[in-house]
Amino acid sequence: MDAHVCCNRRNFLKVGVLGATGGLSLLDWLAARAHALQEGRTRPAAADAVVLIWFGGGPSHIDTFDPKPDAPAEIRGPFKAISTNVPGIQLCEHLPRLAKMTDKFALVRSVSTALADHNLGSQLMQTGYPPLPAFDVPSYGAVASKLLGSRGGSLPPYVCLSEGLIGSGAGFLGASLNPFTPGSGGDLDGPKRITPERAERRRSFRAAVDSSYREVEQANDYVKAVGKFYDQAFTLISSPEAREALDVKREPKSAKDAYGPMGEQLLLARRLLEGGVRFVTVGLGGWDTHSDNFGTLTKQLPGVDQAIAAFLADLEERGLLSKTLVLMTGEFGRTPGINGNAGRDHYSKVFSMAFAGAGVKGGRVVGSSDKHGAEVVNRPVGPADIAATIYDRLGVDYLQSVESPEGVRTMLSRGGKPIHELF
Repeated sequence: MDAHVCCNRRNFLKVGVLGATGGLSLLDWLAARAHALQEGRTRPAAADAVVLIWFGGGPSHIDTFDPKPDAPAEIRGPFKAISTNVPGIQLCEHLPRLAKMTDKFALVRSVSTALADHNLGSQLMQTGYPPLPAFDVPSYGAVASKLLGSRGGSLPPYVCLSEGLIGSGAGFLGASLNPFTPGSGGDLDGPKRITPERAERRRSFRAAVDSSYREVEQANDYVKAVGKFYDQAFTLISSPEAREALDVKREPKSAKDAYGPMGEQLLLARRLLEGGVRFVTVGLGGWDTHSDNFGTLTKQLPGVDQAIAAFLADLEERGLLSKTLVLMTGEFGRTPGINGNAGRDHYSKVFSMAFAGAGVKGGRVVGSSDKHGAEVVNRPVGPADIAATIYDRLGVDYLQSVESPEGVRTMLSRGGKPIHELF
């Protein structure tokens, strides 16, 4: 096929159809995805969906899920520990809503990695693998998308609500398995001026372009495929089902109030689960507290507490929590010691995360850190164990491999085992 003709055709599609919605990103995603989806080896699944709540920047474990009330002031900081509805478990005083529903989630207080770097740690904690030069391992969401696909409906199987989130990509699996990221406000169609009617006019324009390339299409399967994938793209952006799932404005004021000002992404995540999305990543960032750690968290923690508590309660009320695995983590924790700027620095030797849903037994604590939150005392948990847990809950054989374009096979969880104590 003449490369100039193909290039021009793609430009027509970009300008005439999806120019205002991010160029060819959706079109390319649909086109390549059709070639990427394959069946994974599965067993009966405890979860049919996953929500990863990503605490970007790395929250202090001591100031959230693993308080140390008996440690010296230079370790414990000014925050108090409060009792929860599970005897023996304490949380930070700024998490009162979660403290009242600790029986709904479990804590792992012994996560440990060797990477206290934002970019490298983010990739490690979202893939289960330390980053390798020139070998980009796919994220959990991308693997789930490849092996399991969508749960039905017109929405993509993998959605990330934080654009450009490091570690969330498909790596060597290819761009087609990268997460779909809605526009601002959860819109499929970008700027408000792109109405369904205008999109239909663009579709008509594309039909006129098609007639100019009919002869080429008849001779080349690739060009025919482009047309097919454009039709799928149009179906997605014009689908009432997809548009409804992404329109948080349809939620009653009572729901928005329950989730609070920091909960819009989680409210949208719940709608995406109902729409058939397999894996949703929600970014709740702002944890890089090298200075003014306590002033920052005093403002941030109440909103996070409200949003996550509302999300878990909402999923349970709607019957979604029993089949949805919810994870809460960042790329690492924060130093036990407080620095000269009243902050805490990067720390990956031990930190905490939380799990809920899909058979997780709430009110449990797996592993522990020492009295200063500086070392793992028992039951160390690594990224490979987290990967094995996610895949195992989804019914995926975590010992199977995925293959890179170069023919390198990578086990989904190398050396990891599911955290069975959670269940």
